[in-house]
Amino acid sequence: MVIFREQKKYEKNTADETLWSAVGSGRTMVGMGFAVDIGTTTVVVTAIDLEQKKILGTMSCTNEQTKLGADVMMRIMHCMSGRGEILHNLVVRQVEEMAMQLCRNGKPEDVQGKRCYFFVVGNTTMCHLFLDKSVEGLAGYPFSPAYQGNYCCIGKEIGMEAFSEAGICVLSGIAAHVGADALAVIGAEKLYREDKVQLAVDLGTNAEIVLNQKGKISVCSTAAGPAFEGKGIFCGMAAKDGAIAEVKIASGNGNIILGVLGGKEAIGICSTGLVDLLAQLRRCKLLLKDGYLLRQSEAEKAGLPRELCGRLVVRKEQNAFLLCGEKEGKKEIYLLQSDIRNLQLAKAAIQAGIISILAAAQISLEEVDEFVVAGVLGSCVRQMSAVSIGLFPEAVREKIILAGNAAGKGAVLGVLDTAFSEKMERLAKEISHIEIAQERGFQDCLMNAMDIQRWL
Repeated sequence: MVIFREQKKYEKNTADETLWSAVGSGRTMVGMGFAVDIGTTTVVVTAIDLEQKKILGTMSCTNEQTKLGADVMMRIMHCMSGRGEILHNLVVRQVEEMAMQLCRNGKPEDVQGKRCYFFVVGNTTMCHLFLDKSVEGLAGYPFSPAYQGNYCCIGKEIGMEAFSEAGICVLSGIAAHVGADALAVIGAEKLYREDKVQLAVDLGTNAEIVLNQKGKISVCSTAAGPAFEGKGIFCGMAAKDGAIAEVKIASGNGNIILGVLGGKEAIGICSTGLVDLLAQLRRCKLLLKDGYLLRQSEAEKAGLPRELCGRLVVRKEQNAFLLCGEKEGKKEIYLLQSDIRNLQLAKAAIQAGIISILAAAQISLEEVDEFVVAGVLGSCVRQMSAVSIGLFPEAVREKIILAGNAAGKGAVLGVLDTAFSEKMERLAKEISHIEIAQERGFQDCLMNAMDIQRWL
């Protein structure tokens, strides 16, 4: 039996009142500000009335560039084959349209006569594409970005139309594959404190990992892929109305409780639901630690509950677990064996990245005072589920801080205070970048991290 219940939306509005008190610059601000976080998979824009110190709203949309590739390497390849202008125009148009929609009536006249300012963060490739800079130096080792430091211009210089006279500031990156979004997370979460050891992960398609050893900061990135953002998962979707965001399975009788965002009919499963589902399937012994999903006959032979055995089906010529289907009068939503492999790869990349950066610094997880989780899962993931599948280490379970869209919060701070961007630009020059793919033992670590089990 499947029980559906409304899952309340879990993301906090970016209009965190503490942001205003954090500014402290004392300068008079007028006009409109737009904080922009350009992720590989998702673009988030927050509109701010600077004079009234009021956040007008936040909008999150799938990056239009995903039509030409899910990851940064695919987009770099498109640029190298002469399609870079297409990618540039897609993201510029999208940011403009989102900014317009966030204005009161979504009409050009609503911003005419107002001074407008965009503060932009994103990974290095996304920032290069937004600014129409060459990504040739990002295509292979030794990696080299086309510009360094904060990049400032006006809208018309990058092809903006409705905001042709708007001021643009793109925050400095740190390295070729650790960009302005990671620097924004460092600034927003104060990952430079000299009294703590802080470890932070920004969970996105290109996952950035930050280690602060009492003021000594090192960073790395790992290609996690978009699986934890619902991309590359057959029934996956963003965390919107109709998304299954919570999964509970009773191992005794096989009953399933699904939390659906907005109380709507379930139409897919989002990141938190996927983490829960993996954890529940492992707990119910339907999923082996190597990621193999049992067939119905294998589960029956193992004596597992009949209700659960009946949900082990074949879809797309693969083993699959049916969350809900026609007998519940709902659209079929299931997890394929190939979906599990994609999630394993993402989990393994993150785990291997954390292990590698700690090894390079010669410290242990037990020495970490705070474990900050930002990004798509950073405001809503159930910590026990994440720990049980090895996404987060057991050793820091009591030290986890869920930061939500910390890069977006950093972008808001950048709109509100010019001192923020200047401070972050200086800090970026002091941060050590580790190319973990070149580290000895990384590939072995990656393979060992594939198992879906607690990471001790």
